[in-house]
Amino acid sequence: MKKVYSAVLIANLLIESAGAFALFAAPEFLVDAGNASAVLWSWNYGIVALAVGSAVFWTWPHRDSFTAAGAVLGILFSFHLAIAVALAIADELFVDVILHGAFALLCLYLFAHRLRWCLDPAT
Repeated sequence: MKKVYSAVLIANLLIESAGAFALFAAPEFLVDAGNASAVLWSWNYGIVALAVGSAVFWTWPHRDSFTAAGAVLGILFSFHLAIAVALAIADELFVDVILHGAFALLCLYLFAHRLRWCLDPAT
């Protein structure tokens, strides 16, 4: 289970970093390049994607901690669920809706089962 958790953190970094790069470097592939507000949204989301992807660096030394795992998985669950819902409501980027939705469910599952690998369960 700890290997799955570690893989989720690494996959989150890789996918969010690739997404951030795409949003910074080529927003016209994802939003209307003529719409300044849409391009600004793209860049802002790129910054958020980098921040969320960086969770692995903050958490890695503490991935055996029940509290740290709970915090990072809760944050990742909230982020991925919110993005999936927002994109679904906007009826945009269906692949991203599925990807973020899958990450949200995986983070929720890991959150609920973190006692299987964590060393210091909450009292």
